[in-house]
Amino acid sequence: MNFQNTFQQSEQPLQALLSCFTYIGGADSTYPSHCHSFYEIKYIFKGSRYEILNRSKIKVNENSLLFIPPLSVHGLSNITEVEDLVIQFDHLLIRNSSMQFTNNFMLKPVLGNQDFMMIDNSDSLHHLFITIREYCKKRDALSNDTFTSAQEKLTVDMKIISLCLDVISCLLDGKKIYVDRHGAAYSDILDINPLISEIIAHPEKTISMQSACRIAGMSYSHFSRFFEKITGLNYKYFCNLFRIRHAEELLLTTDKPISEIAEAIGIHTISYFTRLFKQINGNTPSGYRRNFRV
Repeated sequence: MNFQNTFQQSEQPLQALLSCFTYIGGADSTYPSHCHSFYEIKYIFKGSRYEILNRSKIKVNENSLLFIPPLSVHGLSNITEVEDLVIQFDHLLIRNSSMQFTNNFMLKPVLGNQDFMMIDNSDSLHHLFITIREYCKKRDALSNDTFTSAQEKLTVDMKIISLCLDVISCLLDGKKIYVDRHGAAYSDILDINPLISEIIAHPEKTISMQSACRIAGMSYSHFSRFFEKITGLNYKYFCNLFRIRHAEELLLTTDKPISEIAEAIGIHTISYFTRLFKQINGNTPSGYRRNFRV
């Protein structure tokens, strides 16, 4: 379990406002539940996996697209080998690209009854992702080539940034995402980073609302108002969600008894642990281990 406050491939958010890479993950490989202060777009070219997104654990296949806003809890567990494209971008990328996007706006997905979007092969978005994949391959091939000029490498990087902005524009134009004008300010996202890091680093600790306000440097009334707006979850549920996601990882990756796993997340009563676990994912701890462990 981790709080990822840097971009993939060790790129820093304040230095690179956008990061775009392709990945091939093996069957049965996982990435633990986490969250971060930037946006993430995932597009699966082939394969199938379980995506964990806030309250849901959903099975997705090729041509699935996920748009993940800041501070959304997410992780994954591959069923087969998966090839995907991951675009991560900071709020300031959009802010610096348009005067229409203020620090009080957030981008959010229009999903209806599901947590992901299916993109048809004939859709312009699908072709955009394929083009980005090709440019990513070209960038990676050039990165260690000492005979390639800095200008040529910069040209490829600029093309990738331009294509990724095209993706965001197409998502907005196709009404697959929308501008939320009533969310928290960008500064609130940054202010809450130390609190999120503390919650994830110590799932066994209970951090009260009062302590959370102090860590975030906010008044109680401001914190309670904005937290659910920005995460989509109330504070208590958010904390319990991370504790249970950590318990799920222990159930699948260790042979520890359920009582020890409950203790590891700060719950000392098996009946309460079972009730909370079932409340969040609809299954008992033993049932979850039986159904999802490889």
